[in-house]
Amino acid sequence: MPAFSACLTQKTLAQVQDSMIDVLLCNASVQDGTGVQDFAVDQGKLVARGVKLDYPAVLKIDLQGRLLIPGFVESHVHLDIALMNDWDHPGRPKPFRSPAELNQAVEQRRKSFTCQDIELRASRAVELASRHGVTAMRAQCHIDPEVGLHHLEALVAVREKYRDRITLQIVAFPQQGLFSRPGSLDLFIDAFRRGADVMGCASNLERGQGVSFREHIDAALDLAMEIDVDLDLHADLGIPPVVGLEDLEVVHTARRVIERGYQGRVTAGHVCALDSAPPEVAEEAIALIQEAQISVISQPDMYRLGREDTWHVRRGLTRVRQLLAAGINVAYASNNVRDAYRPMGNFDLLEEGEILAYGAHMDSVEELETLLKMCTYNAARLMRLEGYGLQPGCQADLVVLDALSPSAAIVGQAEKLYVFKSGRLVAQNLRTSQLFSHPVPVQG
Repeated sequence: MPAFSACLTQKTLAQVQDSMIDVLLCNASVQDGTGVQDFAVDQGKLVARGVKLDYPAVLKIDLQGRLLIPGFVESHVHLDIALMNDWDHPGRPKPFRSPAELNQAVEQRRKSFTCQDIELRASRAVELASRHGVTAMRAQCHIDPEVGLHHLEALVAVREKYRDRITLQIVAFPQQGLFSRPGSLDLFIDAFRRGADVMGCASNLERGQGVSFREHIDAALDLAMEIDVDLDLHADLGIPPVVGLEDLEVVHTARRVIERGYQGRVTAGHVCALDSAPPEVAEEAIALIQEAQISVISQPDMYRLGREDTWHVRRGLTRVRQLLAAGINVAYASNNVRDAYRPMGNFDLLEEGEILAYGAHMDSVEELETLLKMCTYNAARLMRLEGYGLQPGCQADLVVLDALSPSAAIVGQAEKLYVFKSGRLVAQNLRTSQLFSHPVPVQG
């Protein structure tokens, strides 16, 4: 019988042998290439893994070689505005014209949002994400003098409501900037007293209001360091025709992070303009990102960017493969789900992974395996989730996929057969189909 990690598990070997453990998952394939193994779960933790484990268990499942992964991590999503579109008729009410118009639509729609409405939609979103195997989420949340803290109040309530289903981090997101409205910075300080976890940053939202992106980023970093929280910024969301090193928001951020010793505490989402920069500029920028230990989240920006290009249409994605090759922690996320910005999405990271595989040209077996790591291990790393993974002592946040390998899971869009949060079964899905060798008459 395999040895236990005594410093991490809650029960001694003798205690487990004398009682039933909670869950035993038999014959699971894993991504690390160690072959088919069994996994024992007790009191919310993985207590052992190995071949032919022999523990009595309350729940025992033979996975028959199916893939076991740690829970999916949705590392960047605008939860407070998610699912604002018609559920039965998803899609845009009017054709897309410009990104600025989309932001105006959100500004208009959110005026009618109540705490109850936000909580209802966010609850439905968390349940949909859980169905798709998401066990941790970082949610962007509007904070500004116009809406005050009622978006935050709603998401704090959702976090408490679903604490046994999902780990939810809340980002204080400056929808109307940090300087353009009096009292904004004080409101953000109050937000962290009321339950926010991470400082947000979006300098593009103050563009044209006399606030430079450097001022906005510096203020956000100052506040994050003052409160001792991570910084999660929206960076370089556009794809201008000419991109120099000094034009990149992520470059300014990296320099400041290095100067101030805040490495490993910052995440940059989007970083779209990096792909439009000349190769030598991109190379220098990536070196700075790596030195600052900034994590990067690729978003499904193909729906939004490049629409004005009439030839050589750009994809609007960051340089995913080049960032990975440089050793940078890169994840991907849904960003917007069925809202005014993006009318698609299901909080399904296998679905988003396949979209990214097309856009980032990642289609080898190895690259598809990397994609699965990006929405699990890499995303968990940037959220700094403790006890994440498949080793004894880790939190038992687990997903069983109806596939034998990571590439098969993404290409085949495998069903999430079982979803566990802290060792508890929170979702079970079954996909069925039936083919008939002969036509079956329909009875009238």
